[in-house]
Amino acid sequence: LHISIDASGSMNGKKLDKAMSSTVAMVKAADMAGNVTVVVSFRWTHNSKPVVIICYDSRKDKLNKIKKLWSSISAGGTTPESLCYEALMKNFLGGVRGEDNYFINYSDGAPYFSESDGCYYYGEAAENHTKKMVKIMKNNGIKVSSYFISGDYGIGSSKSDFTKMYGKDANFIDPTNMMEVARTMNSKFLEK
Repeated sequence: LHISIDASGSMNGKKLDKAMSSTVAMVKAADMAGNVTVVVSFRWTHNSKPVVIICYDSRKDKLNKIKKLWSSISAGGTTPESLCYEALMKNFLGGVRGEDNYFINYSDGAPYFSESDGCYYYGEAAENHTKKMVKIMKNNGIKVSSYFISGDYGIGSSKSDFTKMYGKDANFIDPTNMMEVARTMNSKFLEK
């Protein structure tokens, strides 16, 4: 199970708290089950570069790492979304043959990234790239579930963009309602 959290500036505050609360609940449940490997990454931009950090890996980290370090995580930068997915696929996604692999995304909307040299990644081109990366994950046997983290502002176009990128794998539920999360995850576990 790989959980990736959007830590861009628009996620700052309650939205990041929601994503992290839901993630902690999943990590604890997996730890209690004892047979589920969980890796958690955060992604954002820093100095005009996409960044992915692995903040928890159940194969080598203890749960107390979350309690000690995660309170220091804050959101900033922009949303490089699928630019980070490429790095995750190359380095962290996928496992031993025969293992089931799941990618869970927490994000509040559309990808956006720009560099000082005039490179812009946003709009339809960025959404289509995200859709392509999701398709590649799925074609490689990775089951995808993406949770839209809503905020206090209008989300109409962001919701439709999110659906365009993630299709039937887009979820619009309260991610802190673990009964709803469990329902959506169970449907993934039952997929062939």
